[in-house]
Amino acid sequence: MASLQRLLLGIALLGASIASAEDAPQRVVAIVPLGPVKQEYLERVAQEIQSRMNVQVRIEPQRELPSEAFYKPRKRWRAEKLLDALDASPPAGAWRVVGVTEAEISTTKGDIVDWGIAGLANIGGPSCVLSAFIYKKHSKEKDVLLRRLGDLAVHEFGHTLGFPHCEAKGCVMADAKGKAITSADESSGQYCAQCLETLSPEDRAFIKKQP
Repeated sequence: MASLQRLLLGIALLGASIASAEDAPQRVVAIVPLGPVKQEYLERVAQEIQSRMNVQVRIEPQRELPSEAFYKPRKRWRAEKLLDALDASPPAGAWRVVGVTEAEISTTKGDIVDWGIAGLANIGGPSCVLSAFIYKKHSKEKDVLLRRLGDLAVHEFGHTLGFPHCEAKGCVMADAKGKAITSADESSGQYCAQCLETLSPEDRAFIKKQP
């Protein structure tokens, strides 16, 4: 009898846990095009995030690239200033914001004042930004470009979850080290177990099971 009662209690607790997860408010990830961006790029970014997270992904109306982010000497857009603009004015109800652009972006890295990059995010921050510029320039086939862009989206979004760069072979959070094309092509596209272990139980509940 005691064993039966424990079994019934366990089933009840499991049911309550499932109901609690289902009743939790859904997190919204807003995809914000910065300047003109091809729809297929936005959809690929949305698809990659949706395939990994139990969230609602929403593509927002296009925003203009903020003039204060333009770096005249190199005719590029400063990624950190794009993040500042997204953080200052996020879409309503957004849990995380992913800015997507086709413009060339850069940031400061060490002694290099203007280092060209594919994406940027503050670890644990609310926003990330990614650019298709490098992949458009170096991808001969559209499918390859979209795969690389999708990998970048998962990487930069991972930084907003709190993941730093990772040394595990194949982890999507590997540091590109200035080689965005090589890094994307060597990536598994998945967060490794080591990265996932660093998540809080609450955040881990929103990660879909990976293949």
